[in-house]
Amino acid sequence: MPQSSPFQLQLKRKQGGPIDVRLVVQRPLDRETASNYRLTLTALDGGSPPRSAFIQVAVVVLDVNDNRPTFDRPSYDATVDENLPIGSTVLRLHATDADDSANAVVRYYLSSTSLASYGDVFAVDEISGDVVVIEHLDFESMSVYHLEVCAVDSGPEVMTSSDVMVVIRVNDMNDNVPVIVVNTLTTSGTHVVEVVENSTSGTFVGHVTVRDDDSGLNGQTSCTMTSHSTDNILRLEHVFDAEYQVSFSQCTSMYAVFVAKL
Repeated sequence: MPQSSPFQLQLKRKQGGPIDVRLVVQRPLDRETASNYRLTLTALDGGSPPRSAFIQVAVVVLDVNDNRPTFDRPSYDATVDENLPIGSTVLRLHATDADDSANAVVRYYLSSTSLASYGDVFAVDEISGDVVVIEHLDFESMSVYHLEVCAVDSGPEVMTSSDVMVVIRVNDMNDNVPVIVVNTLTTSGTHVVEVVENSTSGTFVGHVTVRDDDSGLNGQTSCTMTSHSTDNILRLEHVFDAEYQVSFSQCTSMYAVFVAKL
């Protein structure tokens, strides 16, 4: 028996009878390193010259579920548009298991924490490992998701991998229109301004703010004013960011329309 062999022979002579020969394991076996061995056992008699016989022994190492599934990446990252259709695949996860047969069949699941937090937005196909969007995304509600996904083998003694982190970033799309809010000093209504006829030029008429819930360039606005009067008596002044002030130079019956643009 070679020194590298994990097996050895144990010999025990029975009283008045033959020798009991046993093939035993002398150190731990690892099927993932060597799944089978071919041994040659030789017997010699004590004659002169000695006579011999030999036999071939095949040893097959059976698998036990002693390996965890392992993901092919330490983490996963994806970026998607917020108008991604429901049912679309965001990315595919992949894990392998060094065991054999059912012990190596991997299934994928959201962790209990991620399922509770985001199970209504994302799902994981337990067979393919596809991360699928199952609800409309909204950048303004949440722009980044952190999901934990675990891989579980199908052996009788389940070995679960460490959770892998999946980061999904949502791109903003221009899906919100600007909102114009006009604040006045009168009580006649939100868009009704009352001024006295002897007001002086430059008198405050109203405060205008423009808001757009998109981000970046999609959320940048400008504001212009169109007057339904032949006289240019109202002027719109940009005072700060998306804030404007309306003032007038003389009093007359008229009204104005504010237009906010991206």
